[in-house]
Amino acid sequence: MGGSNGDHGSLPGRDREQALLARALRSAAEGSPRALFVHGEAGVGKTRLVRETCQASQLRTAWGSCVRFAAAELPYTPIAGVLQDWLNSAGPTERDEVLAGADELAALLPSIGFGTAIAGGRLVPLVDLVISRLTDRRPTVVVVDDLQWADAASLDVLAYLIAGFRNQSLALIATCRDEARSEGHPLHGWLADLRRMPSFEEIHLERLDLESTADQIAGLTQHPRDLELAAQVQAMSDGNPYLTELLVRDFPDPQAAPVAVPDALRDALLAQWNRLSRESRDLTRLLAAAGRPVPLAVLTRVAGEHGINPEYVTDCLTEAETYGVIESTSGTPWFRHPLIADILYDGLPLTAAGKVHATYVRVLEATPDAAAADLAAHSHLAGRTDDAFRWSLQAADESARLHAAAEEAIHLRRACDLWASVSVRGSTRDRIQLLRRTSAAYSKIGEPGEAVALLHRALALVDREAEPLLASAILTSRSRARSSDGAPSDLADAQAAVDLASSDPDSPEYAMALAETMHAQQAVEVAERSGSEDALTRALCKRAAATYLRNPSDALADATRAAQLALSHGNLRDLQDATVGRLNALIQLGRYDEFLQDGVTAYWHLIDGGAGKSCHALVFLLIEGLLDSGRWDEARAMVRTALAARCSGVTGAGVRVAAALLAARSGQDAEAELHLARAGELAPGTVRDLQDGFGTLPAERLGQ
Repeated sequence: MGGSNGDHGSLPGRDREQALLARALRSAAEGSPRALFVHGEAGVGKTRLVRETCQASQLRTAWGSCVRFAAAELPYTPIAGVLQDWLNSAGPTERDEVLAGADELAALLPSIGFGTAIAGGRLVPLVDLVISRLTDRRPTVVVVDDLQWADAASLDVLAYLIAGFRNQSLALIATCRDEARSEGHPLHGWLADLRRMPSFEEIHLERLDLESTADQIAGLTQHPRDLELAAQVQAMSDGNPYLTELLVRDFPDPQAAPVAVPDALRDALLAQWNRLSRESRDLTRLLAAAGRPVPLAVLTRVAGEHGINPEYVTDCLTEAETYGVIESTSGTPWFRHPLIADILYDGLPLTAAGKVHATYVRVLEATPDAAAADLAAHSHLAGRTDDAFRWSLQAADESARLHAAAEEAIHLRRACDLWASVSVRGSTRDRIQLLRRTSAAYSKIGEPGEAVALLHRALALVDREAEPLLASAILTSRSRARSSDGAPSDLADAQAAVDLASSDPDSPEYAMALAETMHAQQAVEVAERSGSEDALTRALCKRAAATYLRNPSDALADATRAAQLALSHGNLRDLQDATVGRLNALIQLGRYDEFLQDGVTAYWHLIDGGAGKSCHALVFLLIEGLLDSGRWDEARAMVRTALAARCSGVTGAGVRVAAALLAARSGQDAEAELHLARAGELAPGTVRDLQDGFGTLPAERLGQ
């Protein structure tokens, strides 16, 4: 990092980064939206850079933060924060106009009223609608701080907003700690997707050099620049701006280095905390155990149960804020820097932490609208296994209602892992059912490995001789899970399922197993005898897939019947397969208009129902026909939704190839190149085959 311009400004050494950020904000204000990812180590100044640059821009800024506690478990946390931040400053007229027709957002923001149940594909577009209305009124910056702790649902929202960039006066900025992104962190995949999107930029903040540290100290102390002093501080802070600030603050002599030399940022952070009164230190430890900002009323009740007079809570918070340990926004105190919360919590003895978490459980259980995800996490950390199990299941149900599939899977997985330790639990059948539900949740979010592993655990609980039909059903599910995203079926599992279920040749399990082994005609016959509409739906889908080339009319009839059955039972996975069967048959019959209309209708029905990521394969099938028929807006809407889902494997590659075709047809060859490059990363070796389906994709011009 080069030196600053020597003006002792509030952001010394950040001229280049501040200029990049300011330029992006100007572009956004002029109707050229931008997304920026600002990252670096803790204390390097990410949040401050963003905050001060946004303030200088005069753009409306709506701010949301991610928190470490239950980070991946509470859906839409930073998105709700962004919307609440805007609501806090919005006047009644603006509020009514921006939220008109968006009552369902009450699922995220109870403060706006009571919303109705929300369809799976509805919540994200509603957030987009509100953000668009804000940008129509005034150029807007949406900031999400500490993205390393973001939940999957919030990452999907951000991806959807970025995929919809056209001419909005909007900037999206996210900050992230580098050291918090370990191997396997979900942000790696998110970033890989977003780097292959237009209008996405990264700003990496390095530590400050000596010249810039000298400027920072001069600004903090309001004394002339002193390189000798700066060198002493630099030796201790190693150029980390926040550590430098903590070292310099309250120097007895503004031009003398501190006597005590902290050997890490952790020690410097605690130096300020240690200056607080005992009551304030105790209170901030309790706050740290909350894991995220909590209402003052909740903190006060918890404090009262841990020996702190409730009448002193406000004074203690004021003292902590004076010393720069916490800050308070809208009655919800939290730490000025998230590292302080981490340090204070990590310093709690395990037994003491467990008692504090148990208190939070008691207080939150008596608090209206407390999140089940918070109660599940506090119960788990308190060692209250029964409560953790119960609240995890409730949190999974709440996530399912919000169609936050990844968070649902996380809560269900915790419940599965807690089962053996729960004092009062259901039967072995109940445990198997929980494992199967959890497996289905992981299949839905495109994680077949986890789905298969959970079914393996379920199968181990089944006595195949005593319960052959149950074992057959699990094997069939495992075969389907392994065949997700274009992989071949596991014929060993499928054949074993057939063998087990053959003891009852009129059972739905036998029909399902036969369908998985592609004995489609026999599967239909058995399903008809069994009386199971679910089995019949599956068998008809398989027969349509087997016959559409040689007898498309019969295949169309089978797929149509399967779709009707799937719709009547809310069976989205089979509805998707039935739709593909119908589309294949309609193409063979030359009924192109019907192919397009049915495909588009089915896609949005699947999205609204909360179908899994594999449904976005329909976008690849439909995109060329939509463009050829001039249905550009529909094509853009579908591609945007599919891109935001961040699919992996062949499905993700197909979505990117569809996006490349849309970009190429729009004259955006550079954007098309980005999409094709990402397709190659998602499914190496398949991009050429996918491209071959499009006669108009200029592969030679795109370097593929």
